[in-house]
Amino acid sequence: MKRASILVVTLVMALSMAVALCGCTSNNYTPQAKGQTISNSALKSSGTLRVGVNASNAPYAAETSGSIVGIDVDIAAALADELGLKLELVDVGSSVDTAFTKDNVDIVMGVAKSNSAYWMSDSYMSSAVALFSLTQNATAPTQSGSFSVAAQSSSMSAWEVTDHYGESCLRNSADLQGAFESLQTGSVNYVAADSTIGAYVVHSSSVEAYPVALLQDPSSYCIAAPTTNVELQKAVSEALGSLKNGGVISVIQKKWLGDQADISALKVIQSTKSESGSEDAASTDASDSSSTGSSSSSSSSNSSSTSGSTSSSTKSGSTQSSSNN
Repeated sequence: MKRASILVVTLVMALSMAVALCGCTSNNYTPQAKGQTISNSALKSSGTLRVGVNASNAPYAAETSGSIVGIDVDIAAALADELGLKLELVDVGSSVDTAFTKDNVDIVMGVAKSNSAYWMSDSYMSSAVALFSLTQNATAPTQSGSFSVAAQSSSMSAWEVTDHYGESCLRNSADLQGAFESLQTGSVNYVAADSTIGAYVVHSSSVEAYPVALLQDPSSYCIAAPTTNVELQKAVSEALGSLKNGGVISVIQKKWLGDQADISALKVIQSTKSESGSEDAASTDASDSSSTGSSSSSSSSNSSSTSGSTSSSTKSGSTQSSSNN
């Protein structure tokens, strides 16, 4: 697995601190660095949290201009700050197994809740194939009819459209950006896309579209850790809970996805067809993420304004470190 060598200054949660200090007239307030809350014996490297991410999975993590940026990166930085640790990012790709062996990380971001081989934190993100409409709160169709749905070719989203509504309703698009452009021009009635990736594309472009229904049950994504490291599990669980309860996770999600991150209230439309053969379809909407590359640069330019972090890289494959401000 390649490693991105990146200097990441961890989140100091400036937004949450600003709320508490809204009466302060100074614009240069820097919160005091937290003390380390976990023993070095529970870490791969003293004073450092080594975090595995998949840097080919925008908007969770992607490499742009020599830096790894994304939702998982910002949450990892906030987590390290909460634990009083430096942050070291490692691009482990999609393999959780080698992340803990070959890449020697402490935790891995974005692992499916269903993975029982490791300890899993509470979920911090959920996603599913969603229908997007130009009209907020539009009523989504429950069966085939005289409407059309654009989806990226050969993606799970395209499969879900045909499974729910039939081939006649599907309009294949070369990429997800093109699908949303078809929606904006009125060429189609809906776009089907992974809810997170779709929200990211919408937030990064001029299209105003809204998720109105889900075509599958949501999947939850968690932080994975070795089953034997109880101290690390406890520390990560408490820190993540603090970030969720303090609104930091919501701020990070809104930064990357706008106001469309929460899909918990959306109706799940059940397929009227048999679900047999679903394993033969694409297992994820990862193909959609290839169309988000043009958007990642513009989104990452806003990273420091939200997280308070800066980054640089030497891309040498050496270890990366960050200071706890």
